[in-house]
Amino acid sequence: MKEILIKKYDNRRLYCVEEARYVSLTEIRDFLQRGDKVKVVEKTTGKDITKYILMQVLLEERYELLPTCFYQMVLQSPREVVDNFFKQFFPWMMDMYNRQMTGQNSFPAMGFQNPWMSANPFQFPNPFMPSPKAEGKPKAKETGDSGEDADKMAEILKRLRELEEKLSD
Repeated sequence: MKEILIKKYDNRRLYCVEEARYVSLTEIRDFLQRGDKVKVVEKTTGKDITKYILMQVLLEERYELLPTCFYQMVLQSPREVVDNFFKQFFPWMMDMYNRQMTGQNSFPAMGFQNPWMSANPFQFPNPFMPSPKAEGKPKAKETGDSGEDADKMAEILKRLRELEEKLSD
């Protein structure tokens, strides 16, 4: 895999140093699809703007990739939430999807699980954070901070399960 250096001029044109010619976003996509690595820098400042240009390539080629509401959520969400999603969860999710598609998935296939029927419906597991027990932190019930709330929630969940069983009969 070779690295292709592209310089972005002030007039927004992209110049491929290796081929000594201007290139389009479509040609940059072609470089990537054949396995080359692309690096894009601003001609005047030398600033690496590869991510910016690759996002342009992605959006130009696959503009229907994501629904409008996704872009709106990203723009409205706090920066740390978006950073966490794209730096931690998204790569993990793509890896799991890739493993499933190639038959390398070591996890059993799991269907939809109703979150309201779990022990704690408001707290979903985070695959990137150790559990509180692993960190040595006591759980809320042990500290007495929200033990009463946890008991109330357990009672509500028990009632919901009973109602769900009655409805399914």
